[in-house]
Amino acid sequence: MAVRTIIDGATFKEMLVAGTNWLEKIVPDIDALNVYPVPDGDTGTNMLLTMRACLEGIETCSNGSVSSVVCAMEKGALMGARGNSGVILSQIIHGLARELQGEDIADAECLARALQCGADAAYMALSDPKEGTILTVMNDAASAAIKAANASGATATSVLAAATNAARASVMNTPNLLRVLKENGVVDAGGHGLFTILEGALLYIKDKTNGKLPELLSRQKPLITGATEISHEDDYYGFCTQFMIKGQNLDAKKIRSALDDLGQSLIVVGDSSIIRVHIHSHDTETVVNRASSFGMIEDSDIRSMDAQHQDFLLVKRGSTMQTAVIAVANGDGLINTFADLGAAAIVPGGQTMNPSTMDILNTIERVDSDSIIILPNNKNVITTARLVQPLTGKKVNVIPTETVPQGIAAMIDFVPEADYETNSSQMAQNFDCVKTIEVTHSARDTSTNGMDIKQGQFVALVDNQLKVSGQNPSDAIFKALSKIDMDECRVVTLYYGKDAEREEALAITSSITDVYPNISAGCVSGGQPEFLYILSVE
Repeated sequence: MAVRTIIDGATFKEMLVAGTNWLEKIVPDIDALNVYPVPDGDTGTNMLLTMRACLEGIETCSNGSVSSVVCAMEKGALMGARGNSGVILSQIIHGLARELQGEDIADAECLARALQCGADAAYMALSDPKEGTILTVMNDAASAAIKAANASGATATSVLAAATNAARASVMNTPNLLRVLKENGVVDAGGHGLFTILEGALLYIKDKTNGKLPELLSRQKPLITGATEISHEDDYYGFCTQFMIKGQNLDAKKIRSALDDLGQSLIVVGDSSIIRVHIHSHDTETVVNRASSFGMIEDSDIRSMDAQHQDFLLVKRGSTMQTAVIAVANGDGLINTFADLGAAAIVPGGQTMNPSTMDILNTIERVDSDSIIILPNNKNVITTARLVQPLTGKKVNVIPTETVPQGIAAMIDFVPEADYETNSSQMAQNFDCVKTIEVTHSARDTSTNGMDIKQGQFVALVDNQLKVSGQNPSDAIFKALSKIDMDECRVVTLYYGKDAEREEALAITSSITDVYPNISAGCVSGGQPEFLYILSVE
């Protein structure tokens, strides 16, 4: 077995690469370690994309010192952090960088201190840290590293081995600390991702990676088997292409269908006379040629995604705004809704598609205002949005909207003519009074909250908590509504997704008014990709 007494800059850099590559091999399985069987399992993906941002940060870094490598890592992780798991990972790296600053090499004691500093930084970054998560795993790993560093004959290898072994045991113990993990037969996904990164780094310095595959530390059968489909182009979809189509009797649905196979992040919004298209594609010529069959192409804007990580939909306003609202949303109808209510820009993303720190920062810098309000509209985007605040000279307020209906409720209180402080106060007052119901298919068999749910069965979440299952969407919706005090509610808005039928959505809306005569119910095409239906109940 290879034993390294110390770790220099070049070795530290290769350990990072090895840990990232090791994580990539098991990302689908980590994504599948979702507590609820709904389509938001993206922990592994967010951690991988954050680690790839680290790799970009050290590409041009000299191998001279550990300090130079880890400081470059820190910047890359901060700008590339996605979702809660990515943000926590970036804070761990921040702690490592703080402890290793100025160090040419890391010996056993130095490495152990750095791991403990990483654990401390992660805890300090969260207002409500929970045990049984990646925080526990990192802290257990650091404690083991400190103990190993104090042992006779300690080496960098022995410290990293102790940290990795402790992380593995800690991951296996997470179901004993969080009941919801035990109920669903899974371990904590973020903790598992951290263990996998440490294991990859350890196997590299032991020279034992050949012929091995990462271990899945869960009795839950993974949703996806085989190699991950995430490629190194996932962050960069070639070129960001935007243009207007002008004509008569334009059909957004037909245009979307015609362009759907040509790229990623497709957004098609507009009416019968003018359509705006946004797409990330490697073949811009084919995109424009195919779109031109529907009408005249105007205001074409094509930019390399290598220069900008992820574009956003900028809503053109007539003059400089006192306050610009930036919302995170996915789905043509939802994007239109936020734009109509006065949002200055929409960052494409949300469920299973968390934007990075850089994505949000780029948007902030491009909007024509120095006072910004951000609506994350997803619980996994809130921490990323907050990371942006110290990175810009603009005033930024993050209103912690956890769902799209909460974001829309906040937007309704937005007054373009009002000042920043007034809007920040008004928009933050009542958004959390809105109840949110989200309906989708169960992605696997599971038992949770006293329910036995089969794969493919319809399930409904109420305010992000899985509450009911149903034989069809309508059944799930009415069971979910029964969990809410409807006597106190007056308005229900149903947003139907891209895979839902408009006729079914209208029928459900009509049934809601039949069952609840005091309710005014509306139906809107949201176009969201993950949930068949999202209901706002207020």
